[in-house]
Amino acid sequence: MGRMTLREAAERAGLSITTLRRYIRAGRLAADKRDGRFGPEYTVSDEDLAGAGLELGPLAAPRALVRRTGSSALSASYEENSPAPLRDFVPLSLFQELQMKHEQLLVQYGMVRAGGLRTMELQAELAARTQELEAARDSQRRLRRDAEAQAGRLREASLELHGRSVEIDALREKVRALEMLTRNAVTTEAIDKQFRAVIDQTRRVQDLGAAPRGETSAAPRLEPDH
Repeated sequence: MGRMTLREAAERAGLSITTLRRYIRAGRLAADKRDGRFGPEYTVSDEDLAGAGLELGPLAAPRALVRRTGSSALSASYEENSPAPLRDFVPLSLFQELQMKHEQLLVQYGMVRAGGLRTMELQAELAARTQELEAARDSQRRLRRDAEAQAGRLREASLELHGRSVEIDALREKVRALEMLTRNAVTTEAIDKQFRAVIDQTRRVQDLGAAPRGETSAAPRLEPDH
């Protein structure tokens, strides 16, 4: 026998499709994936089932009802092999529709499960990103506090420099004032010396003008030595 779907394999092995899917995920049952009517589906062979240690039995007769949907052979097999109560109460079209719905539900279940797994992965990733964001926020707050402390120290240093600059300016003004006083003192002393020299000169001139003329003419004359 060639490849068969998991539903056919479940009937051969007497197991459920869920059990076979679990065997495939666990690596116990080898299977190939192909495109089916409702998306990708697994196919297995008798050798795959035997390799998984499963006992194979004959296919059930009602399996022929859904092997080829909509064929005349399917209707004839359904009428021939189905019991009378089944033919009376479960029409072939209803059976086919229910089986199709069942397969659709299986596909949707697989999609929902895959979506749930993806949602769990996204939630875990979101939690990790949230922790990273909180750590980044804590680091930002620490950096902000450090920057504020640095700014406070800079303001204090700036105020101290301004105070030192004011003190330096005041000292410069004092130095200039002392220099001016020094220059003024030197100038005053020079002026005083000159004034005293003029006074002395004036007194000598007055003293010369008040002396008698005879004394001036009777001054001894020095004669040369022979």
